[in-house]
Amino acid sequence: MTVFLVICLLLILPLLGGASYFGYHVFSILLLTLIVLIIASFIEFLYIRRRLKIGTLITEQELPREQIARFTLPVQLHTRWLPLRIKLSARYGSKDKSVRSQREVAFRDLRAGDDIELYFSVAARHTGKLVLDEARLEVRTFFGLFKYKKAFRNRDHRMVTYVLPLPERSDNTVIRPFRQVDESDLAKRRVEERTDEIDTMRVYREGDDIRRIHWQVSSRMNEFIVKQYEAPLAIETHVLFDDFTGYSLFDDIMACDKALSVRDRILDGVAGAITWLIQHDMVVSLHTGSPDSISDRLRLANEPLRYRRLLAMMEPDSLPTLGEMIENHRGSHSRDRYLLFSSRLSVGTAAAMIELQRRAYQVIYFYFNSESRPQEEVETALKMLRRAEIEVIEVQEQRPRPVIDGVEKRGREYA
Repeated sequence: MTVFLVICLLLILPLLGGASYFGYHVFSILLLTLIVLIIASFIEFLYIRRRLKIGTLITEQELPREQIARFTLPVQLHTRWLPLRIKLSARYGSKDKSVRSQREVAFRDLRAGDDIELYFSVAARHTGKLVLDEARLEVRTFFGLFKYKKAFRNRDHRMVTYVLPLPERSDNTVIRPFRQVDESDLAKRRVEERTDEIDTMRVYREGDDIRRIHWQVSSRMNEFIVKQYEAPLAIETHVLFDDFTGYSLFDDIMACDKALSVRDRILDGVAGAITWLIQHDMVVSLHTGSPDSISDRLRLANEPLRYRRLLAMMEPDSLPTLGEMIENHRGSHSRDRYLLFSSRLSVGTAAAMIELQRRAYQVIYFYFNSESRPQEEVETALKMLRRAEIEVIEVQEQRPRPVIDGVEKRGREYA
């Protein structure tokens, strides 16, 4: 029901009274015309509802940051001659504290037989979830007396796109400080395949390969003795990161946007390091910081998008400190390499890194400086790390991108 329909219904009583009291034919003609108009509009409304086919809202599953996310709605008008005008509206920003909540409205004229796709465009500015709060389509009849709406809400329809980080390729996070692995210093593991070096020997067991029998020793011992071999154990690189930037503590739009920008740089650095390691055929494990989670440790190999999806699915400020992650990571192999990423640093975290350095092959720490002047505790922690000969790479803050009302212009376009 529209305002025009209410006005028409209210006019019926005056016209009916005028026709019966004054007896003028003009009142009867106007009353009859009004009734015919309402009936015709109602029939048109029923016809349009049957002939207008509205599909399911299509959402891009994922896309890289700084791209445009599109939420597409297919619409088909199966009429022979009747055109139609629809109204599109969308709300975005209720779950993103880095932008102002916005509502955009646009109109689109459909001709008979049109089969088109309508879309809402939003700029993917930060890594994580991009959520369209609501999309609404409103259809009016030709005379505007009747209308109906169809709403798509995030709680009923999946309107979430995961924004993937961009692997950092600059000199700040390229793995320059990697040292060459000296295999003579590495731990060894037992293998069943033949190598040039014998580790030890043992008594033959059923199922052993007869080619591994040491015949000379077996003849002296009067029983079958088999040879066991050893091979170097390759260094594994563990990636640990802390994405806390204070986003969950702020309410100011500019402060939240700055916090998410720092978080983007951290995730870009993590993604860039993992990409570099995979490209150089190195074994790498990504740790999410949850010791009770099955996905806490994700060993990555030849899956360039898997780790980026995992990073995009994480909620901001959801990980523990690096010190806590290192504490939970105790008991791992002592000769592995560790890459650490964070923007917050304390004396306790620095002490945990120094302890890790004593049992690890190599520790590299990427510190993302989010303040023009570091706090006194941060400076003390950095001095502790450098005295312990831990490789510290400071990644400086980048200049923010220009935004309008927290959203780029191109992200507010509609089809």
